[in-house]
Amino acid sequence: MADAPGAPVVLAFAGLAGVPAAAAAPTTLSRETGDALRGFFDAHPTVAWLQFEIALNENGDDLEFAGGTLHGVDGRPLGGRAGDRAGDALRRMLRTEPHLAALPVSLVIAMGGVEATFRVAREATGAGPATGEPADPDARAAGRERERLRARDERFDQRDVIDDDHVA
Repeated sequence: MADAPGAPVVLAFAGLAGVPAAAAAPTTLSRETGDALRGFFDAHPTVAWLQFEIALNENGDDLEFAGGTLHGVDGRPLGGRAGDRAGDALRRMLRTEPHLAALPVSLVIAMGGVEATFRVAREATGAGPATGEPADPDARAAGRERERLRARDERFDQRDVIDDDHVA
């Protein structure tokens, strides 16, 4: 389970990333859950791991995902456009994917409460390594502006032919 008090519980998936298919540890989840998360990691190569907690909803009658963060290769939480897109995709998937929607209840039962923080590393799902931070958005914007100016200069390159026959 957790290596130290307060450390996240690392989740594994039966039959993936060297875990036996018949693994019975409470933190070993089904292969289908790992496959669904692998699809997420494959679609978002800048995410190295995700970390989340589980809490009761506002009415206190159901469990839900809470306090989740997506982390890059350097360990810092992802931000910017890549982080927003990955977060939106993960929230959609948590609501629509049946294996993930059932995850809060099974984890709370396995852990005996909602006090744990959980971590899913992309390698645990069988996804390839994270590619790191996305390209610098300022550098991309500067490249687009350079291209726009180059096209404009090409269009107005000061090489207009002057027709001397009409000079007064």
